[in-house]
Amino acid sequence: MNRYERQIKYQHFGEQSQKQLQNTNILIMGAGALGSHVAELLARMGAHKLSIIDMDIVELSNIHRQALYDEHDAQAMLPKVYAVKEKIKQINHNVELNAIHQEMTSNNIENIISKIQPDIIIDGMDQFDMRFLINEVSHKLQIPWIYGAAVGSKGTVYAIDFTGPCLQCILNTVPHTGESCAINGVLPPVVQQVASYEVSELLRFVSGNGFSKKLITIDTFEISTRTRNIDVLKNNNCIVCKQKTYHSLNNSYHPSIESLCGDTFLFRFKQQAFEFAHYFPGHIIKENDYVKFIKYADINMTLFKDGRMNVHGISTKEDAKTMYQQLNRSIK
Repeated sequence: MNRYERQIKYQHFGEQSQKQLQNTNILIMGAGALGSHVAELLARMGAHKLSIIDMDIVELSNIHRQALYDEHDAQAMLPKVYAVKEKIKQINHNVELNAIHQEMTSNNIENIISKIQPDIIIDGMDQFDMRFLINEVSHKLQIPWIYGAAVGSKGTVYAIDFTGPCLQCILNTVPHTGESCAINGVLPPVVQQVASYEVSELLRFVSGNGFSKKLITIDTFEISTRTRNIDVLKNNNCIVCKQKTYHSLNNSYHPSIESLCGDTFLFRFKQQAFEFAHYFPGHIIKENDYVKFIKYADINMTLFKDGRMNVHGISTKEDAKTMYQQLNRSIK
């Protein structure tokens, strides 16, 4: 029996769509909750050309909502993309998975995408700044993409091509509601639902039926799903899809200190900081080739090979600035 026989038998999909799925070059942005579920679904269904990009490692707090990962991955502090690649290999050996352990910024995203040359991009990010960046680069390079978001019990999916409104049209400005899964929590079922709808839109794409042209909203706790025709949301003066102005993509400034969810800050040091980590205050508790975990008083620091550091336990921007300066001085 053909391993994909059950989906091929579906009358609107069929053998030709299966072949198209196998030959479609798919880029998944993010290997967290959405990205890991999307990657697993696509691998099981026979998408043979996958690329996935993410800059984080597996942590124990990820496992309740993120597919593929296990406690061993968290204990080993394994980069998510490498954990995904190893698990996908066990699910479907036919999948060629390109794992990219790298931070995406406005400085490198266009180059990364140009190298991969995807036919379609699927959103697995958790920050709207990044989604607006994806929106701009996708429009500039004329690549369709599928937006997905999940927080609390709610989720949203919208597949974007060049006849309907872009993400900028729909959301107008970057949301500053403070909503995130780290602050507001997230129920795993809504993650799975959003990922499934993202893959469903991709299946329409590869089968030649085109995207649904619907903005899909889900509330897994209220057991409700709503759709809205996106044509009415099109902004004929949109700075992205009409004026072709790419503010996010052209912004090359990346601060040394960024506030993340909860009590977490992102510090950026030069790449050699990884080599000189033993000069930082505190003690290196665990390390591997990709990351070093440092504990200093009540502060936990995760230092990545590229010089990024996630710092947990700082409550204010002023404290973060003081801590950054102290750390920076120690390796100069």
